[in-house]
Amino acid sequence: MKKLLALVLLTITLCLSACSSKENIEPEQINILSQTVWLRKDMSSEIIYGGGDNYLKLSFKLDYSYEIVRIKGDKVNSLYEEGVYTITDNKDVILNTQKNNQKTSLRYVLDNNRTLNRVTEDGQILTHAYEAYIKQ
Repeated sequence: MKKLLALVLLTITLCLSACSSKENIEPEQINILSQTVWLRKDMSSEIIYGGGDNYLKLSFKLDYSYEIVRIKGDKVNSLYEEGVYTITDNKDVILNTQKNNQKTSLRYVLDNNRTLNRVTEDGQILTHAYEAYIKQ
């Protein structure tokens, strides 16, 4: 009987010490952009090819990578850019890529969960169709 009581007390002590751990477990941040597709007008293609159905299609992936392709209508013309992205406070989105051996970063701000507006280096928010992506 004494052995059983000692085992029960030992078990209770171990459970209490495990439960009172001071380690803070932070909730996992949800990637609200993963597996979403966004479109914006492609000014370069508009100038070169004409027409009104030239777009840049931005696709965010689960592994925090992205790709941008040029499309005309429903047809993909070419890969425009690929890289990795970060999200801060689920509002600021930074696209990081490397072009011509130079790393570049573009900043966007998520507006109303449907629009990614481009932010310039001096903090100006660009909202016109050739700079802002619209969620599809």
